[in-house]
Amino acid sequence: MNSVAVKGRGLFSPSVPAESAVSATPGWLISRGQDLIWFQGSVFAGVALLLLFKLFPGLNNVNYNALNPAVIILLLWGIFLDGTHVFGTFARTYFAPDEKSKAGLPSNAALLWLGLGPVIAVLDYFLCTPSASIVGQAGILFKGFLVFALVWAYYHLIRQHYGFVALYRRKEPVKDTGNLDTWFLWVGSLYPYLRFSLTPAFAESGLPVLVPASMIGTATLALDVAFGAIMVGLMVAGLWSRRSKPRPLGPKHLLIAIVVTFHILVFSFLSNLLVITAVLTIFHNLQYHRIIFMYEKGNKRVPMGGISKYIIFGSLFGLAWYGPRFMGTAIAGTAGLFLVTNILLGLGWGVAFHHYFVDARIWRVRSTPNVGNSLDRGAEA
Repeated sequence: MNSVAVKGRGLFSPSVPAESAVSATPGWLISRGQDLIWFQGSVFAGVALLLLFKLFPGLNNVNYNALNPAVIILLLWGIFLDGTHVFGTFARTYFAPDEKSKAGLPSNAALLWLGLGPVIAVLDYFLCTPSASIVGQAGILFKGFLVFALVWAYYHLIRQHYGFVALYRRKEPVKDTGNLDTWFLWVGSLYPYLRFSLTPAFAESGLPVLVPASMIGTATLALDVAFGAIMVGLMVAGLWSRRSKPRPLGPKHLLIAIVVTFHILVFSFLSNLLVITAVLTIFHNLQYHRIIFMYEKGNKRVPMGGISKYIIFGSLFGLAWYGPRFMGTAIAGTAGLFLVTNILLGLGWGVAFHHYFVDARIWRVRSTPNVGNSLDRGAEA
C-alpha cells in the first residue's frame, strides 16, 4: 500500500466513497486513526483488565475456586477474547473458501499437540511426588510441562508483536538500518519475564526455580544491570545511526515503546501467572481480530461469511475451550481430583500449542505473497 487509506471508516465496512478517501500517513498499516485504536490503543484493554484484577484479592493456589471473581473474569476473557481470537485463526485458514488462505497449514499430525499435556499429566501422577503447583498439585514432570507452556506462550506473544513490527517495516518511507528495533522489542519484553522468575511470587506458584535461593539477589542485580546497559547501548546506537541517515520516529517505534512499557508494568503490579497471561494477551487478542478482518477484507469477504456467525462460533469455541480449562480445573481442584485438574489443564494448553504452531506458519509475508497482498488490499479497501 502506497497512498490510499480512509478516514473515519468503520471496522467492517467493505468500501468507502471516493470523496471521503484521504492519503494515508506514511508508515501506518491502515490509517493513523485505525492503527492507534486497534494496534497501539488496544493496550488500554490490558490496562483496564489489570486494574480490574487489582480490585480483587490476589489469585493463588489456595483461593483458586469456581466462585473466585478473578477466576470468573479469567473465564470471560477466555471465552470472548482469547477463545474467539484462536477461532479467528481457524476462520482465516481451515474455514476459508480459497486455497491460498490455507497455505502454510501443517498436516493433521499437528493435532498431536492436544495430547501432550494429558499424557504428561498421567505420567506425572504415577511417577512423581505431588506438591503445590500453579493450579492444584503436580509433580516435577507436569510442572516442567507448565514451565514449557508458559515460555512458549510468552514467546508466541512477543513474536506476534514482532510480526506487527515487521509489517510496519514494509510501510516505512525511509527504512531503518540494522535490527535495533528488533533488539529493543525482545530485550525489553524478555527482561520483566526473567526478572519475575526470580521473585518470591514465582516461587510461590510452585513452578521450578532454576536459580538457588542464595543466588537470587545476585542474579536479580546482574539482570537489572545487564538490562540497563543493553538498553542504553541500543539507544546510543540508534542515535548514532540517525546522525548519518535521519529517519523520523513512526508507528513502529510507538508500538515497541508501548509493548515494552506495558510488559514491565504488568509484571510489576501482578503476581499470579494466570492473571498476568490474561492481561498481557488481551492486548494481542484485539490486534489479532483486527488483522484477521483486514486480511479477509483484502479477499472481499468477512470471516465465516458474517460478523454474527464469526462471533457466535468463536464464543462457543471459547466456551468449549476455557470452560474446562478454568472452571473445570477449579471444580476438580476443590474436590481434590488433581489428576483431572492436570489433564484438563494439559488439554487446554494443547489447544494453545496447536494455535501457536499454526499461527507461526500462516502469516509469513515473505514466503507467502498472498498474505502481504491481502493485507495491503484490506488496508486500501
